Amino acid sequence: MSPTFCPYCCNCLTIARSAPTVQDPQGLNAFTCRTCPYQFILDQSYYERAYMKQKQKDDIIGEEQSDLPINEVPGGCPNEKCDSKQAYFYQLQTRSADEPPTSFFKCVECSKQWREY
Repeated sequence: MSPTFCPYCCNCLTIARSAPTVQDPQGLNAFTCRTCPYQFILDQSYYERAYMKQKQKDDIIGEEQSDLPINEVPGGCPNEKCDSKQAYFYQLQTRSADEPPTSFFKCVECSKQWREY
């Protein structure tokens, strides 16, 4: 593990180039102390790049709508091809407590999902 503080004078180490050698004419990166001659040569990779998997988009209401209430939606379903006025719904507090809850809807006929703040 690489140090972040000098083991001799306890100052914070900075990254700089070490002195050139025959094997490495440009020098290597090293943690160096600004007040004493201490150097910690960085001769290997000290990190790994990790990629996160993209999260699948979830069905906000799910397949089990039997326990959710059905409500008349003012304006009806936002789907232009559907003329249903009924939708399953539930509410969640998605913002701070002094804001109104967010209402989530799913059309009974075409299963279009939307939310209203």
